[in-house]
Amino acid sequence: MSINVSEVIWTIVCFFALLFVLKKFLFDPLVRFMEARQASIDEGHEKARQAQQKKDESDAALRESWNERSQEAKQLLAEGKAADDKERTWVLANAQTEVDQALQEAQGRIAREREQAQAEAGEQMPQLVSALAQQLLSGDAGREEQ
Repeated sequence: MSINVSEVIWTIVCFFALLFVLKKFLFDPLVRFMEARQASIDEGHEKARQAQQKKDESDAALRESWNERSQEAKQLLAEGKAADDKERTWVLANAQTEVDQALQEAQGRIAREREQAQAEAGEQMPQLVSALAQQLLSGDAGREEQ
């Protein structure tokens, strides 16, 4: 067994040539592809983080706006209720005044009609007494005949 120096040299040269070709045409493109892929993944993560941050800011602004609108709505409801109570009080007071006036008018009419009825009854009293007396007398005469 002997070592052939030329074969060893040629083996080493072929090994390094193969190593150079693999590095040039396989490893370098593969490393560039992996770096580009990692960069796009990192970019996607950054965009997602920014989108999440914008979403959180929008949610916070929306909650704040919601709270403001809720406070405004409560205030408007309170103002509306106060105005409604005020108007209800005014309407009830006016209705009570109208009822009192109508009641006074009705009582006045009743008093006038009572006075008128009493006056008419006073005027018709002699006629009614005579008619009653005639009926009583004619009723007594009818009983005596029976």
